[in-house]
Amino acid sequence: MKKILLLSAMLYLTTSVFAQYVEVTPLTGYTFSGDVDAYYGTYDMENAMLYGIRLEAEVADLTYVGLSYRRNDPNVVEYVSGQNPVSLDFGTAHYMAGILREFKKGKVTPFGVLGAGTTRYWAKNVDYHKWFFSTEFGLGAKYFFSEAIGLRLQAAVTTPWDFAGGGLFFGVGTGGGGASADMTFNVPIAHWDLSAGLIFRIKD
Repeated sequence: MKKILLLSAMLYLTTSVFAQYVEVTPLTGYTFSGDVDAYYGTYDMENAMLYGIRLEAEVADLTYVGLSYRRNDPNVVEYVSGQNPVSLDFGTAHYMAGILREFKKGKVTPFGVLGAGTTRYWAKNVDYHKWFFSTEFGLGAKYFFSEAIGLRLQAAVTTPWDFAGGGLFFGVGTGGGGASADMTFNVPIAHWDLSAGLIFRIKD
């Protein structure tokens, strides 16, 4: 979180000279991740609530640069034929930098987002964490109640990429009560987000 705050401060300082607007958007929503079929069984990264914040500065007409932080806390469940399901308590966080392009100005403003950054996964009940390069693509709209306050609705997909193995790789082992899980799949997981946030816009 300290790194995000530092990067946010740097973004604000380096763009405030040129920016027409700076927008700060706390957000919440829901992430859909789905199932993965692997050699040992099926792994379900359960859907979960998300929360985060976006900081964006307008550097040209209709064009913003920005930083974002989004997190959720899904369970990952292993299903193996003939065995009881095993659940792992996970955390997922996306740290992204990107460009937001508005399609037109107005009280209702549609936009697209393209970003890149890193995604972190960690298990809360075992010693496991990994970082992956990630990309983000999203579409949405802003609705402004006034020049300073607005509502942001967005649908986006964030995809981690593991260039060494061709996809997302889990290597988690747990034990207890006769249950165990060994995740060894290496296919990409796409995180589909639906989010809403309140925009606080500052005019330079």
